[in-house]
Amino acid sequence: MKQNLVLLLAFLFPSFLLAQQSGTGIKGCVIGAESNRPVPGVIVTLNGEGRQTRTDVKGAFFFDKVSPGKDVLVFNSVGINPKNILVEVAEGMVTDLGEVKVVELTVTDNLSLIGVLDEAAVDDDVESSSQEISSKVILSNDVYLNKTSYQLSPMRFRVRGYENIYEQRYINGVNFNDQLRGVFNYSSIGALNDMTRNGDVVNYNRPSAFTYGAIGGAENINMRASAISPGTKATLSYANRNYYLRGMVTYSTGLLDNGWAFAASLGGRYSHEGAVDGTFYRNFSYALSAEKQWKGGEHSLSIVTFGSPVQRGQQSATYQQACELLDNYQYNPNWGYQNGKKRNAKVVLAFDPTLILSHTWKIDDESSLVTGVGMHYGRYGNTALNWYNASDPRPDYYRKLPFAIDINVSPEVAEATELLWRRNDTSVTQINWDNMYLANAMQADGKAQYMVEERRSDLLETTLNSTFNTKLGDHSWLTAGAEFRYTQSRQFKTVDDLLGASYVMDYDKYAERDIHDDLNSKQNDLNRPDRKVYEGGVFGYNFNLNIMKAGAWVTNQHRYAKIDFYYGAKFDYVQFYRDGKMKNGRYPENSYGKGRTHSFVDMALKAGLTYKFNGRHFLTANVSYGTEAPLPNNAYLSPRISDMTPEDVENGQKLESGRVFSADVNYIFSLPSFTGRVSLYQTNFYDQMERSSYFNGTNFFNHVLYGVNRIHRGIELGTTYKLDNHWSFDLAGTISEYYYSNNPMAVENYEATQGDKTSKVYMKNLYVSGTPQFAGTFGVRYFIDYWFLGANLNAFGRNYIDVAPARRMEGIYNTVDPTLPETMDTYYAMTTQERIGSACTLDLSVGKIFYLRNRQSINFNLSVNNVLNKRDIRTGGYEQARVFASDGALVNPALFPNKYYYMQGINCFANISYRF
Repeated sequence: MKQNLVLLLAFLFPSFLLAQQSGTGIKGCVIGAESNRPVPGVIVTLNGEGRQTRTDVKGAFFFDKVSPGKDVLVFNSVGINPKNILVEVAEGMVTDLGEVKVVELTVTDNLSLIGVLDEAAVDDDVESSSQEISSKVILSNDVYLNKTSYQLSPMRFRVRGYENIYEQRYINGVNFNDQLRGVFNYSSIGALNDMTRNGDVVNYNRPSAFTYGAIGGAENINMRASAISPGTKATLSYANRNYYLRGMVTYSTGLLDNGWAFAASLGGRYSHEGAVDGTFYRNFSYALSAEKQWKGGEHSLSIVTFGSPVQRGQQSATYQQACELLDNYQYNPNWGYQNGKKRNAKVVLAFDPTLILSHTWKIDDESSLVTGVGMHYGRYGNTALNWYNASDPRPDYYRKLPFAIDINVSPEVAEATELLWRRNDTSVTQINWDNMYLANAMQADGKAQYMVEERRSDLLETTLNSTFNTKLGDHSWLTAGAEFRYTQSRQFKTVDDLLGASYVMDYDKYAERDIHDDLNSKQNDLNRPDRKVYEGGVFGYNFNLNIMKAGAWVTNQHRYAKIDFYYGAKFDYVQFYRDGKMKNGRYPENSYGKGRTHSFVDMALKAGLTYKFNGRHFLTANVSYGTEAPLPNNAYLSPRISDMTPEDVENGQKLESGRVFSADVNYIFSLPSFTGRVSLYQTNFYDQMERSSYFNGTNFFNHVLYGVNRIHRGIELGTTYKLDNHWSFDLAGTISEYYYSNNPMAVENYEATQGDKTSKVYMKNLYVSGTPQFAGTFGVRYFIDYWFLGANLNAFGRNYIDVAPARRMEGIYNTVDPTLPETMDTYYAMTTQERIGSACTLDLSVGKIFYLRNRQSINFNLSVNNVLNKRDIRTGGYEQARVFASDGALVNPALFPNKYYYMQGINCFANISYRF
């Protein structure tokens, strides 16, 4: 977080304020080296502790309760050249630095503000058109993003509606957005908060010192040992969410006299059962970091390793009627009793151990080279029930629910079933493990009817990043970088638990049911037909996706008295291919062995301009355009069983890069008590690919859309007003719209059968789902004597449910006449999009820092949030996706109700940290 938010948000981020000791302090007086007069208004930062003060009219400054030892003081102002000095503080004494001389700037000098700066750093008396005012820090301290990123995150708010693939995450200069799905794995750093809270943030697509950038912004997490605050910190937290207990212990030596620095952290999160029945959470985390600096810091070599293995029970979407009968909209169908204990059928087992080696070379005062190599192997498994020649064991299978029984069987049976549901008879409303064990035991040959499988999606990835920064002249800075990445995604399925049986046959049950004229179609592996698979064995599917990327980029920044501007370019080469390990019976020609290699050459350009009316008012504009290769996770029709892409289907299209154009105009102001930003933006996405997969009632169905165009546009506002040293008020929000701007093409694929086909999908002017398009927050903060009190009122609306392409295929529209009464409702359900109601929440927070003797401190904070959690209650994971009956006829979607619900509740989070 930026320094100007430290005092207001310390109850949420306690480690920003480090241990201090009464009676130990630093004082001094800043004077001009030439004028020999006091310099008022200089921001003085105690770097190691993240504390700031400002010199008074006599140039004096003072820090009390300072931790003894070595630290760095940073002096900065628009009227001086930045200055850093090393101080050594003795325990129990006030260190008097005497006069600190700084170089005062004339009207022709470079007023660079590269350093620590808050929003009030630019004083009124230096707002001269002849002076060079740096906007770098003021622009990076974005009020809107600071307020919305935390307060609106429980509402699944996405800045500008961008998906996570447009947000880049680096660690020690190494890119860690994976190449398969394009996202960062946050679970890999779970419970390692103290090791990951430092770093650099770049808003939107502005230039940075470590990456070309992305339209959703970029962050470089600094886990080098020298960046971790020295000392020991222990944290204990309680919550009533997915887990109820969290503990963390972090130790850091800081940078020692011999140039070494070491840091280590252990953490964990635990819940035997979370807020939702049948869920649980078990997590252990570790991090080790070592760094060696030599030649006065000219060279630095850092090695970091960390991991966060986790085991957690999941909840699932379900039918509206199931929740209504139980009067429980947190109903979880994934668990049942086994030997008197709850057992969850869907359990995630994940572990992503990571190693990063990074070298920093300060070539001279103006140039540096940072090179890093990162390696990690992500093991991700998700268990689920499977069955063969047996009835569906899921308690909320739609044919078992009263509304379906009433239609398909009889009203009397439906009434009896409804009574069992209302009584919450767990033998009916939850998984019946005993029945599955009994069914397997009755098979004379030991063949399993029921089992638990584990779907694995492992990731082996190696990344090399190298970034060069240099100053070309008095006004120009150059940043260039290169990247090489290799990824292998290993996707397969294993037998986790045979539930008392001996083996399972490696058959596809849907192909065996539907394809009677081809006996080989049911074989998952023709190289090993009629294979028996035992516990731990691989079955069903097994393939690798191999992905390689090489790229280079460069940006050039220029800063002058009234205008700053930048421009940059990026070039990438991407290729990927599928390597099948099984010869599938439905796709024997294109499922086994190395598939076709898909290659893409991409380019991107960006530029930006900042006009400085004075030191407090800025007008900025940014524009970018580029191509991007499709994600391998979206490119294949059915990657589990074939190498096919849309170009392999009749009337299909060859894979091609998508395009993204983005532009924004911003007005930024930074007054002593009032700061903020107002922005107008638009982003156009062209030729994108989307893939949705779900069970549609009779088969596992894949729907790949290509040539998808979207438009994201809106207005953003973020402001902060400081009434005095105690009171502060925040207001931030957006009014926007994200929608599909064309009717793309789609390919339908059923995994158990062949006969893929293309069709137009009517999606033009439908809204992008998953995030509110109107959202805002108003906050009040009060600080006194290290007490922190806060309240936020958050509001959101214009949120839409997912669009189901299966409901909007061109062929379906031809079968439904909107003028006929019997099909009018069906046509209306197909052509409209459900909008979720608006809502608001209230957050209350309180915290206190207690300073003890011997460098010890205790930080306590408590937050209570009135939340509305969006609950998906729908079939197959998509908006009324079940539009076909088992015989293929179109049915009334009202028979298969699906809804989104906002479940109102109270979230509590209590945290206490002890630094010693």
